[in-house]
Amino acid sequence: MNNIFIDLVTNEWYLFILFFISIIILISLSELSLRKKICSNHTNRIIIHITVGIAVSLTPHIFTTSLQPGLLALIFFLINLISYNNNMLNSFHSIGRVSYGTIFFPLSYLLIAIPFWDYPIHITISLMLLAIADPVAAIVGKNITKPVSYTILDDQKTVQGSAAMFICSMIIVFILSNYFFHDWNLGFQIVAAISIGLAVTLAEALSYRGSDNLTVPITAFLFIELFNHINKNQLMIDNFLFVALILFILFISYKKKQLSISGYIGAVIMAILLYGFGGSSYIYPLVVFFITSSILSHFKKDYIKIKKSDRNISQVYANGGVALFICIINHFYYHDLIYPCFLASVAAANSDTWGTELGKMSNKTPIDIISRHKTAPGTSGGITLIGTIGSILGSLVIGIVGHFFYISLNLLLLVIISGFLSSIIDSILGSTFQARYISADGSIITEKYKKSFYLFTGSNKINNDIVNLYCTLSGPFIFLLLLSFI
Repeated sequence: MNNIFIDLVTNEWYLFILFFISIIILISLSELSLRKKICSNHTNRIIIHITVGIAVSLTPHIFTTSLQPGLLALIFFLINLISYNNNMLNSFHSIGRVSYGTIFFPLSYLLIAIPFWDYPIHITISLMLLAIADPVAAIVGKNITKPVSYTILDDQKTVQGSAAMFICSMIIVFILSNYFFHDWNLGFQIVAAISIGLAVTLAEALSYRGSDNLTVPITAFLFIELFNHINKNQLMIDNFLFVALILFILFISYKKKQLSISGYIGAVIMAILLYGFGGSSYIYPLVVFFITSSILSHFKKDYIKIKKSDRNISQVYANGGVALFICIINHFYYHDLIYPCFLASVAAANSDTWGTELGKMSNKTPIDIISRHKTAPGTSGGITLIGTIGSILGSLVIGIVGHFFYISLNLLLLVIISGFLSSIIDSILGSTFQARYISADGSIITEKYKKSFYLFTGSNKINNDIVNLYCTLSGPFIFLLLLSFI
């Protein structure tokens, strides 16, 4: 009997089977509970969420490698995806609204655990926040007698639920950091607990259709590492001053309607992570992009309607998300070519924006880059000579900024070319795959979906944000491709 127990706790494939069977039993009990009307879908979902969440948060301290727990997460990701699409396992899928939370849960584990298995403490705290603080927020928000509701994206939240999320997250981070991070002094622990608690609360507030199961642990993981990095390098005052400055500058942009509330929060988080992980060399190119694009958006011809940009979080991360990802990768896995790839992504965004904004000033009617037919100013896929020159200049500006951080001229030339070519790809995608909608009488064609309109060209799954994301993603790949020929 003792030998069996020893084999069970030492053989990781036995542990894998134990975890798998335990979760299957839990799901089966949940289904039985629903059929017998013992517990509601909401209660079953919370029970599974907490139980499985706590269990998987401990896996870095149980398994020596990410192979078995990663395989387990992949299996349940596929099970949840298939069962959701086929209207099965309704005890935790069906909650009266559209939510992909059960699919995002194992996906978040895969994204954190597989590449960062050497950070077991970060993984444990991140998943513990998801397992405990997130359901606490849901319970409080659902059962409060006089909820104060708010909506940032499409999902309605409550102030009481968000407050519960913040307090619970702060307590968990403080307790676990005190246990794991012995080099954090008390004052630093308090600041870290408040900051990480606030970050994950904002991530939850910005969530949409269960995406908090993805954004909460990822945000927590990054901010835990950020504070660990700040503590090791004694950068607390430097980062505090930067955060105060960026909060002020972006708040002005928010008040001027250049950013929506979601765009403001998303831009703040992006700036904090960029500066914290990359320093000045990573934050300045994106600052230049944001300032110049904001200025250019105010210079329009008289016949073009002037409107506030009011960028939301999707637009912010469509333009800067790839750059942020590259910056984070550079922190964990440094390589000399990562920074030029970062610049290529920002150059692509700046090239596209400058081309669009300066192109609107042209006296010539734009022509579609594919069909060569005339098109309305500002239409995706339309190009002009002035717009093309603007694209080149936009990429050049980011290249000049990169030169101040000791990037060789040969690499900078490739960055500039990559940025410009990416803007061309943006135009091609905008002309071919981006959705356009037409009114019932055929008199109006627009790129924004309206209920009474029909899909005219392109795919309804590809909007301008997706095209911009592909544009900024293509920049680093084009740079590496060009570099391979040298």
